[in-house]
Amino acid sequence: MGSKWFTILDPNTRRRLKRFGDIKRAKWSLILLLAIFVLSLFSNFIANEKPLLVKANGKLYFPVFSFYPESEFTGSNVKTRPRYKELEKLPLFQENEKNWMLWPLVRNGPEESLEASQIEVDPTLTLTFSPEDQIASIDVDDSLLIQRSRGAAGFYRELSETVLRRKPLEQEGFSVPEAVREGVLKRFANEAASAVSVKNEDGVLFEIDAFTPSSRAPKLVRLSVERRAEESAKERAILTPELEFLETPPPLWERFGEEAKSAILARAEEAMVVPQENLAVSSPEGKFSVQFSRETVEFPFRPVKGHAFGLDNSGRDVGVRILYATRTALIFASALVIFTYAIGIFLGAVQGYFGGKIDMFGQRLSEIWESMPFLLIMILLSSIYGRSFLLLGLVYGIFNWIGISYYIRAEFLRLRKLPFVEAARVMGIGRWKIMFRHIFPNALVPVITFFPFALVGAIFMLTALDYLGFGLPPGTPSWGNLLDQGQVQPYAWWLILYPSIALFVVSLLGIFIGEGVRAAFDPRTNSKLE
Repeated sequence: MGSKWFTILDPNTRRRLKRFGDIKRAKWSLILLLAIFVLSLFSNFIANEKPLLVKANGKLYFPVFSFYPESEFTGSNVKTRPRYKELEKLPLFQENEKNWMLWPLVRNGPEESLEASQIEVDPTLTLTFSPEDQIASIDVDDSLLIQRSRGAAGFYRELSETVLRRKPLEQEGFSVPEAVREGVLKRFANEAASAVSVKNEDGVLFEIDAFTPSSRAPKLVRLSVERRAEESAKERAILTPELEFLETPPPLWERFGEEAKSAILARAEEAMVVPQENLAVSSPEGKFSVQFSRETVEFPFRPVKGHAFGLDNSGRDVGVRILYATRTALIFASALVIFTYAIGIFLGAVQGYFGGKIDMFGQRLSEIWESMPFLLIMILLSSIYGRSFLLLGLVYGIFNWIGISYYIRAEFLRLRKLPFVEAARVMGIGRWKIMFRHIFPNALVPVITFFPFALVGAIFMLTALDYLGFGLPPGTPSWGNLLDQGQVQPYAWWLILYPSIALFVVSLLGIFIGEGVRAAFDPRTNSKLE
């Protein structure tokens, strides 16, 4: 049957179709774009918060097509739209096998806002142990024994300052640079000494103030000791809701005392319920800040199980909204282009066929009209009258017809003097019939050639206006609205990535189709320059 349909076409059309089919990129782009369009047409049956079919009380219901009050199922006096997901949990469906619901592939609608409790997130708690900067002062005697210390226990892997009393300044695991020892001995010898600031091999900074000799030598010399924490020294552990480690605890955990461990676990138990501040604990290696982080659901939220494309700032599934937005973009953009082409074709045909003063007046009008800023006027009118499909379609149509009118005018100027038009006039056929019955079918080349490009332009325009907040009515799923949310919350990469991919793919397919059509209608496509 397909071949029979192909044979009834005129030879020129068959050649053009064959040339288009030979361009693989254009052919497969057309097939893929049509598949996307058909798929988007069935968005209501693919993703919806309402079931496709409901069997209850011996009756069949079709919620996708019709509205049913809650009283229809429960027998109550509630006349509002039922929440079918909650309705399915009632004994009416749970305890009676004869009552059931047939759901679409995705059980979320484009306007359904989910609650945080409905999102499944990882219930574990992450503990991050970050070493804090250590600053201490140590007073030593002339034998380089520690007499007093403030905050130095961590440098010696001790928990108490009193343990350091009468211990050597240099111990195993804590080396003292030679310059520090010499500086201390000079001060006990009551000799002038400059300030000392030097690090040991472990990165610990020792500092001693400059010394001026006095009547007698000092009894104690004070050293400042400092060690800056390193980011690489952080350790992490993951706790389950039962406060058990998901993996082997980090080595640091075993070096904490029982008191520190108990404090950490007590704070972790509270952090499982509500966010907690950091906890400061001590270990033989110094002070550590323990951070408790558990993922909480705040919209917009990243992709999770059941919502592979993430959720927007109102808790709506981004993947579902992209699917519905694809349908909106393709249908509405096609309607805009058809409306625009209807105006441009009619005005271009009138100019080209009648010529003379009508043509000259029409050209001047087109030039004046073309200089008016469409985008600014659209923003102005949207600010005054609000956003609506009718306003957007009307303004787009009356401002974007000029391009196609030029091509139609040129085709009519070329065709109106040909013999078949003269013959139609001699036969007494009316002007309008000659224009749209005889000339127009022979002037379709620019219309067909530029339609895919105009469609892509309309999609981009629609997305841009929605992004700026002057496009489709509020609540309508659109790529531009998602991109606008992504700009406000830059961390929500899914609000930028996935709508951009959808816009890119649809636009690229349209451009490939347009190039293929243009090549198919160009008789010089396969010619070569010798």
